[in-house]
Amino acid sequence: MYPFKLKPIYDKTIWGGHRLTDIRGDEGDGYGTSWEVNAHPYCQSEILNGEYKGQNLQEVLDAHQQEMLGAVPKEKILRLAYLDAKDDLSIQVHPYTAYALEHENDYGKTESWYVLEAEENARLVAGTKITDKEVIRKAVEEENLEQYLKYHDIKAGDFIHIDAGTLHALGGGILAIEVGTNSNTTYRFYDYGRKDAQGNGRELHLEKSFDVVDLTHKSHVVHSPVGENKKTTIKTLVDCEDYVVELIDVVGSITIPMNDRFNCISFVHGDGTITYQDEKIENKYTDSLFIPAACKEYTISGNCRVIRSYVR
Repeated sequence: MYPFKLKPIYDKTIWGGHRLTDIRGDEGDGYGTSWEVNAHPYCQSEILNGEYKGQNLQEVLDAHQQEMLGAVPKEKILRLAYLDAKDDLSIQVHPYTAYALEHENDYGKTESWYVLEAEENARLVAGTKITDKEVIRKAVEEENLEQYLKYHDIKAGDFIHIDAGTLHALGGGILAIEVGTNSNTTYRFYDYGRKDAQGNGRELHLEKSFDVVDLTHKSHVVHSPVGENKKTTIKTLVDCEDYVVELIDVVGSITIPMNDRFNCISFVHGDGTITYQDEKIENKYTDSLFIPAACKEYTISGNCRVIRSYVR
């Protein structure tokens, strides 16, 4: 086993932009989502390097689960994706696992966002100002929910964790990486009354949304501005039941022990090198890797910022 570089899978959305494709020198506009690390039926990440080049992550996982995941159960593998939002996303909610398994044949979804770039006055939604479901239901019907939403001002380097059941939406002008559980179930709660060219609104999933929404949930922004660091630092952004996300500012190099857990690494500022044994893997800004548990340890070198995600 060795660190896997993976081929991004782009998805077009009505709110998608071209910031990410411009950064990478790829063609195309309107790609709101780029799936980076995925072993879910919705899409499978293709391995780009080494012995397993051309296979997808799920195939290798099926054949080598212990080496890939170590002590982590198969259903706990993480999913990483970039969100490139030119416009506001709809207000959404994700189910918890028991509900998702019963109604969607999928797992529940808890997620976190780290913001790589943000336009001036960018913001996102996470939570509500009130906890009365009936008031919220009436506001959805009357298309004036905005007054009850909890908005958070956002800058590059900010991070927010969103538990299943929390109303949320990324705002326009933000490029973020999403770290989340292995699920693709989203319920659209509210879409600002927007209509398409034919005058039709997008489908809402209100019955299921109200089944799972928890209006008591609160999310808080963690600020970590990018600066000129003189030494390598590690900052824990969230440590929850589903995963841990760490922010590592690398100055020179750092060696990371695996502790029988897979790691996901994303370069969210600057370029850097991953060294495993005698192999060096060069990485550009926005690159992500899946590092199997069997790798034991690896070294990150450069002057860069990375997000490290793993499961305890």
